[in-house]
Amino acid sequence: MPTSDQTFGEPFFDKLILHLDGTHGGPMNMAVDQAWLEQSATPVLRIYTWDQPTVTMGYAQSLPKLQDSLPGWPVVRRWTGGGVVLHNEDYTYSVIVPCTDPWAETPAVESYRRIHGALAQALAESGYPGSRLAEPEDVIEAPFCFVAPAVHDVILGPVKVAGAGQRRGKLGLLHQGSVQQVQIAPDFWAQWAAKLAREVLIIETTPEPIMTRATDLTKRRYSLPQWLAERDDLL
Repeated sequence: MPTSDQTFGEPFFDKLILHLDGTHGGPMNMAVDQAWLEQSATPVLRIYTWDQPTVTMGYAQSLPKLQDSLPGWPVVRRWTGGGVVLHNEDYTYSVIVPCTDPWAETPAVESYRRIHGALAQALAESGYPGSRLAEPEDVIEAPFCFVAPAVHDVILGPVKVAGAGQRRGKLGLLHQGSVQQVQIAPDFWAQWAAKLAREVLIIETTPEPIMTRATDLTKRRYSLPQWLAERDDLL
């Protein structure tokens, strides 16, 4: 299992699938991540966009408590924790680690630090040399993710530019993140993926079994009003 004294630039996966996915609605975006976690035997870095401005809220958050402060955008509940994220002109990614990969056993704080450390390094090499991990003194408590840096989020000066929520369980690790307030070139994701893994396989088409399962998850979980309100679904 990786240790905390490894440098950020040392790849911690042997092989990684870089899935340059397309544009979907909020429920489908959440469902594709879960489908990958259920089915892939190889870690995945998935990059995707939204078909319209969308709000995602963390698994444990209360919609009634947040409702009055949200914009009038579609809202979807994530399977991961964390705060409210406004997805409009951001870059959205997920790191999916199956339970069969030893790295899925990495403690939560350390996995967050390592993933974001590699991201900060990639940003620093891509025109944002001030990118760094947030320290305890940078932390702000607030329900909206991008006005509230947490320890090991990526910040640029006083501005938070990357944060994420995680879920870990018997299926493995799901890390869903957003990068905001920077401009990223199309080749950035391959450069970052090379910091995460020694071998990177790039795909653009979602495998049929993943899409089939994601379509089912969209109907039976992520598009349901009861999932948004109370975390209830038909699964």
